[in-house]
Amino acid sequence: MLSFIRFSIIAVCSLLLSPSPAQDATAGQTVYMQVCFACHQPTGLGLPGMFPPLANSDWVTAAKSDRLIRIVLHGITGPIQLNGQPFNSPAPIMPAQGTLSDDQIANVLTYVRSNFGNKAGAVTAAEVKAIREAEKARTTMWTQAELEKISVN
Repeated sequence: MLSFIRFSIIAVCSLLLSPSPAQDATAGQTVYMQVCFACHQPTGLGLPGMFPPLANSDWVTAAKSDRLIRIVLHGITGPIQLNGQPFNSPAPIMPAQGTLSDDQIANVLTYVRSNFGNKAGAVTAAEVKAIREAEKARTTMWTQAELEKISVN
């Protein structure tokens, strides 16, 4: 009986202390406004011909966030297609942001996946940590062709 009570107390405390997706998105908005908004704009619409939109993006709303995590960690260089439309930029489309913590990346991706017309699930720090570890030897930006080999379903 005592072990059941102890288990119940631990479970309740962990639920109370774990950030909710809303809290993650709020923390993510802070990261977005510090790191991402200059290129992707406060609206998530990006800058045509320079920086791609995050709003209503098929890349952002994929079932799994594995590709997005990789893009944030190591960057992506073009050309790429967004929502079936070609997007060419003379500069790298997204520089690496691997200096962000796993929590910061999870939070900002949760924010992006639940805003700007996007309706996709939260990203966890554990997911980011696993991909960071799996890709720790990578030193170059991703290309669309490489990322398309990674399942998002």
